[in-house]
Amino acid sequence: MFATCRKTTWALVITLLALGACKKDHGPAVEPIGGGSGSANDSMYFIFKDEYLWNDVIPDSATFKPGSYSNLEDMFEALASFKKNATGGYMDKYSFVDHGAVAGEINEGIAGDFGFDLDYQTRTDLRILYTYPGSPADQQGIKRGWQIISINGDSNLEYDAGPDGHGPHIDKISDAIYNNNTITLGLKRPDGTTTTATLNVANYNINPVLYSNTYTLGGKKIGYLVFNQFLSLEKAQPKIDAAFSTFSGITDLIVDLRYNGGGAVETAEYMANLIAPASVGDKIKVMYKEYFNTNLTNHQSSNYFKAKIPGYSDSWADVFESWVRNPTAFFSTKGNVHPNTVVFIGSYSTASASELVMNVLKPYMPVKLVGDTTFGKPVGFVGITIGGYDMYAVSIWNKNALGAGDYFNGFIPDDAATVPANQRDEDYTINWGSLNEVYLRRALKQLGVSDSELGRMAPATESLRRFRTGRAIPDKHFKGMIIKPARQ
Repeated sequence: MFATCRKTTWALVITLLALGACKKDHGPAVEPIGGGSGSANDSMYFIFKDEYLWNDVIPDSATFKPGSYSNLEDMFEALASFKKNATGGYMDKYSFVDHGAVAGEINEGIAGDFGFDLDYQTRTDLRILYTYPGSPADQQGIKRGWQIISINGDSNLEYDAGPDGHGPHIDKISDAIYNNNTITLGLKRPDGTTTTATLNVANYNINPVLYSNTYTLGGKKIGYLVFNQFLSLEKAQPKIDAAFSTFSGITDLIVDLRYNGGGAVETAEYMANLIAPASVGDKIKVMYKEYFNTNLTNHQSSNYFKAKIPGYSDSWADVFESWVRNPTAFFSTKGNVHPNTVVFIGSYSTASASELVMNVLKPYMPVKLVGDTTFGKPVGFVGITIGGYDMYAVSIWNKNALGAGDYFNGFIPDDAATVPANQRDEDYTINWGSLNEVYLRRALKQLGVSDSELGRMAPATESLRRFRTGRAIPDKHFKGMIIKPARQ
């Protein structure tokens, strides 16, 4: 999912409700938009068609029959299924509805969960991918690379998903992680000792900086930042600034976005401004330009879109009109780091705002990518509340200063054709910052650091032959760019 947060006057603010991803209830239903005369189904249909980037494929109301759907989720899924790719498959793997969880995480910087993620190293080896600082998992001392040997006393954790992604073990693990308020983990540390930790779901402030460090290698001073989520700029900037304050004097930078599914565009812009060369200046060089559907470009929309947002003096037609008339974002260089080269670490979990940062920097400086092919989401959306749901329908397509933005299949790593087989997949057993960590090692090599200086990889890593299915545990994390109303 790709959440794009644009700056607009807060008179046009998106009404995003409720904190806490752990809460299932969004709150009381919002009155149907459109002067109170239409149903929630009609409101969703017409607003979707007004804003949707590919609205030319959406049937008219008489053909689609919004009133024939018994619930808004089914109707939304039907609307998002019309756009097909060149092979006849579904093009829109991005749009979604939710009950406020995304709003809580991105805008407020608050999560309500256990605070860790996990995946399979091998079919029988389940590992912690990361923990958020201050989360329930972090408070128990759990670290990246620890092996999960039991969940709620059950040690039968072998990967067993079929073609549909489901299996008895996978389903019970997913249910335990995502649908319960308490979990007991049996864990094995890297030194072979074991421990048991019982975690309770709790709200905590997200710190998107999972790790940062500097290395002096190959005659260069290299900064390394693991950044996991583009929260709203208000929440993320202090954490970003603290990390960049340690990068004074670096020659090059590695930004690790391997698990970063995106978030607020305003924060992606801020990071790009910190990285870009000083020569981009202040509001001189184009960062990106936004593109909309033909109707919006021609200033046409339905009465539903023109209705005032409840509690505000403007309509969604006013919001989008401000964007259509002002579609270009410019660089405004910040800080004093400005590396010569930036290497990004990515994976299939790297999406939207993460890919935006890579794309906007390419016209102005050397940008490289290692890891795995990214998700592919050059489009963004805004959250509109209808009938108790926050609707995120793809509505904006971003392209960089060279007009490049057609990366719907993701960005391919620069070293994809030459990387040795034993360095193709990451090794979940190795903690952040180690020179034996495969993706960091590949990034350093892109900056000219030699194998001899990096040292020989650990034998266990060299001989490891993992299975990879993309993402073995269902990935329920947000991928997107969220846009706030109007750039100032």
